[in-house]
Amino acid sequence: MSEQSTRGRGSKRLLLGLLAAFIGVAAYWLVIGNQSPDDRPLGELADIESLASRDDLNVLFVVIDTLRSDRLSAYGYQRNTSPALDYLAMTGLRFDEHRAQSSWTKSSMASLWTGLYPIRTDVLRHTDALPEAAQLPAEILQDAGFLTAGLWRNGWVAPNFGFSQGFEIYQSPVGLQAPASMRSEAKAGRIDGTDIDLVFTAKEFLRSNLEERWFLYLHFMDVHQYISTEETAIFGATYSDIYDNSILWTDSQFGEVLMELYRLGLGKKTLIVVVSDHGEAFGEHGTEGHARDLYAEAVRTPFIISLPFRLPQAGVVRSRTENVDVWPTVLDMLGVSGLEEPDGGSQVPLLLGRPIESTADLGFAQLDRNWGQLETEESPLLAVRKGNLRLIHDVKNPERDRLYNVALDPDEQRDISKERTAEVEELLLEVERHLEQEAIWQGGSDSVEIDEMQMRQLRALGYSIE
Repeated sequence: MSEQSTRGRGSKRLLLGLLAAFIGVAAYWLVIGNQSPDDRPLGELADIESLASRDDLNVLFVVIDTLRSDRLSAYGYQRNTSPALDYLAMTGLRFDEHRAQSSWTKSSMASLWTGLYPIRTDVLRHTDALPEAAQLPAEILQDAGFLTAGLWRNGWVAPNFGFSQGFEIYQSPVGLQAPASMRSEAKAGRIDGTDIDLVFTAKEFLRSNLEERWFLYLHFMDVHQYISTEETAIFGATYSDIYDNSILWTDSQFGEVLMELYRLGLGKKTLIVVVSDHGEAFGEHGTEGHARDLYAEAVRTPFIISLPFRLPQAGVVRSRTENVDVWPTVLDMLGVSGLEEPDGGSQVPLLLGRPIESTADLGFAQLDRNWGQLETEESPLLAVRKGNLRLIHDVKNPERDRLYNVALDPDEQRDISKERTAEVEELLLEVERHLEQEAIWQGGSDSVEIDEMQMRQLRALGYSIE
């Protein structure tokens, strides 16, 4: 037997052995009770106000790539896909009507980190990057005395795209190739390893920094990769089923990090935030995957906050929020000066029962459908929501515009544009005003060259890039 074959089998045995540590984690969260390692004290919403005065509060910021909220049990899904996340929502805050700013990772993450809509970040195409002038949460928290660390596996958030600013540690864990038994044929491509590598690195970070005040960003990728195990592949074999299987698998991995946090006694001094960059389509509007359109299945994502105390019952925020609201809210909770001119706003006043600044009930998402084709002219889509009405506008082909009442039709299945022509015109005016805005930084986003190795890695995610 060759050395390479022996090494490969050894790596597979190691990886499969590591999987055993995860089995049963999901079941644990279903029966959590007196034996729970979660020693957080009970609290109430009013206690949020006291967080800003604490000098020991950590932040665990979790991005689960390609996670649509309506596939989580906490958001009403009938399958038990997410017991660990459900536990956080059950004892913390769940934002019920939340959306991302794009269905493509890089553009969406630029908006998440800056609190700015894509039109103002100017990160719209695959060579675009956040400039040094961008002010990111890691920079703000580093200046406030936090140890800042980011662990990621998605190449769209690599350092050369500007996402490492403010992080003292910013790395993609070296991973073993996942065995074929863990992989289903995904709509996305394949990248090496699994989130196990990220989980082990995260747990080591927690154990090594018990006395530090830290901000740790974890970017999980196995839902994007449709990865699961035999034990978590319980929902079926269609693409939609396999997606659910991968959510259960990823939830069990996140549960490992959460369990370690509680075992180390860090739960009572850690703010945990869970979000996603975009969702995933399964033919609801004729397409599959993401980065193709802006329908609900592609941009409706979770936003969960776990506080350093347990709420006696889940706090559910019914007002509509977006990813641009996430960091204004988190920084407000921490009592740290916020982002530069964000489009989003803090939800803390709402949580504390205070009047919130009167603003138009507006929300936006944006996608250039030719983001990966530099030789092709832009093909912008813009979604605008005002109140209960959401218009998806195709700038080049307005005859394809669609209007939905998201209160009555949250899955956006009934186009009412022909019945509500006056409202369509009103929303088109909002689109026009929105597109007239310029990037917040002089000169807009940076443009970077992508070398062939990185290009191969990005194509491995399943995208067509030229």
